[in-house]
Amino acid sequence: MTTGVHDPGSSPEHQKQRGTEPTDKQLSAYLAEQGIQGRSGKPISPSTLRRYLLSFRAYSVWAEHRTRNETPQADAVAQDCATRGITAQYNNPITPTDITKQAPGFERRWKALARHRAEAQS
Repeated sequence: MTTGVHDPGSSPEHQKQRGTEPTDKQLSAYLAEQGIQGRSGKPISPSTLRRYLLSFRAYSVWAEHRTRNETPQADAVAQDCATRGITAQYNNPITPTDITKQAPGFERRWKALARHRAEAQS
């Protein structure tokens, strides 16, 4: 999948345009509109995106916390996920441990997106 440094699943642009978080099918279409294609040059399949939606949703909440705090607190992020109805598989709550396990990847994504934004502004 060729996504560069875009952050498709937590796409604030999609949410602003449509008012809700995207489904797998909507996200596939949205990414295609943005010129983000799969390896074959075709839209990324919804089934490929489906496995990433939960992580993207949790990242979106984590990123909000990251704008206010260099080290987001896992318990606060997990609580905000619960407040927004973001749950793990089988409707289990996302725990602080889940957020802690994902935090290094979230931070890498945050830094990559920050570099991308800085390059786009220059």
